[in-house]
Amino acid sequence: MSLIILGGGIIGLSTAYYASLADPTRKIQIVDSASALFQSASGFSGGFIAKDWFSEDVTSLADLSFRLHQSLADAHDGRKKWGYSASQAFGVTMDELDAHGRKTGGKVRGEDWLLSGTSRAEVAKQFSPSSSSIAKGKGESDGRLDGKGTPTWMNRPAECVVEEISSDAGCAQVDPKALVEWLLAQCREHRVEILLDTRATGFKVDRDGRIEAVKAEQRMSVHSTPVEISLPCKDVVIAAGCWTPRVFQTLFKRKMAVGINGLAGYSVIVRSPRYTRSVAQKDHSIFCAPGPQWEFAPEMLGRVNHEGVPEIYIAGLNSDKMPLPEVAGEIPKLRDQKQVERLREVARLLTGSAASTKSDLEIVSEGLCFRPVSTTGSPIISPVTGAVSSAGGKVYVASGHGPWGITLALGTGQVVSELLTGKTPSADISKLALKQDVSLLRSQL
Repeated sequence: MSLIILGGGIIGLSTAYYASLADPTRKIQIVDSASALFQSASGFSGGFIAKDWFSEDVTSLADLSFRLHQSLADAHDGRKKWGYSASQAFGVTMDELDAHGRKTGGKVRGEDWLLSGTSRAEVAKQFSPSSSSIAKGKGESDGRLDGKGTPTWMNRPAECVVEEISSDAGCAQVDPKALVEWLLAQCREHRVEILLDTRATGFKVDRDGRIEAVKAEQRMSVHSTPVEISLPCKDVVIAAGCWTPRVFQTLFKRKMAVGINGLAGYSVIVRSPRYTRSVAQKDHSIFCAPGPQWEFAPEMLGRVNHEGVPEIYIAGLNSDKMPLPEVAGEIPKLRDQKQVERLREVARLLTGSAASTKSDLEIVSEGLCFRPVSTTGSPIISPVTGAVSSAGGKVYVASGHGPWGITLALGTGQVVSELLTGKTPSADISKLALKQDVSLLRSQL
């Protein structure tokens, strides 16, 4: 009997990858409603990876995932294939006050700092054990830090404080699009079937109300009429990101309070003549607090893409007012060019030529994506109690990772694959359970 994974982003792919390693004979199908993968967070996120920037509920999962990122890169030449690299992290504060006169340095939950309008740097100061024991102001032998310890590709704002907040022992970066493309190729090599333009519509159940299959509608082309199909299954994993609440509503015929919302975020990728590095060198990550010249908290990730080209990913301009589209392919239609231009201007201020008002940055791409942010601030990795198939399997949910999807994806995939085979999870996920009304679930199947 098959494993059905609803959602083809990095969480779904990681689950399929580790599940296929655990049981090479098992049939695995990834079902996604979009016509192409990686059109939201998995394809447009920054790729920043942290080991210990998390609250107690998530620490175990984050530690596992950080180690898996390292081991996967070591085993499969990830440094070259998806730009894996250790990273120094820097925090920038504006004389201890942000643009709205708020004092920086307050308590911020490690999983959802962006909802409070502060910098991710505050998370490191609060949770990372390594942030308190870093030598300040030391330059690198390759000259990529200036005399004040600031990466040379950044324009240091006036009246600001720049400090290293985490060493490369606890931070890393990847080119996320290259990583998910590699995972997809591995899944296909392991005979995982990818069903695009396919939307789950419900469950087929036996006389006892136990799940036998996932019912779905599949389009063979853009303008074709959907065809009803049935996908027999033992287990189902819902890894639909921001669309997880809608999937629950469809499958269980009622709107469940899954507690996940879509947070939209803009990004640009630029190339700068001041940012050069070899594949062997480590990356720099810079997290700025709101300041006089920008109302949000810019993030800048200097990295090398899968082609070995140095790039700077810039983001931090977010909106919780933008409605989530039906499918990821419709996201570009929602992009507000004024917001894109605002982010480009901040990119010029922070990384452009300091000697000229004209930008010397090459714009590589502009993006908009939605991150699945849970109301608890932590991801949800949990069985859906009461939804059991005739073969004794279960329905699981793996979603709500917010801005930490790339960081936590591999650990999530490993843990879910262990749940599927009845093994004790390699990370403590006891506090990441889905809160649900089991009696209502059973009545709706």
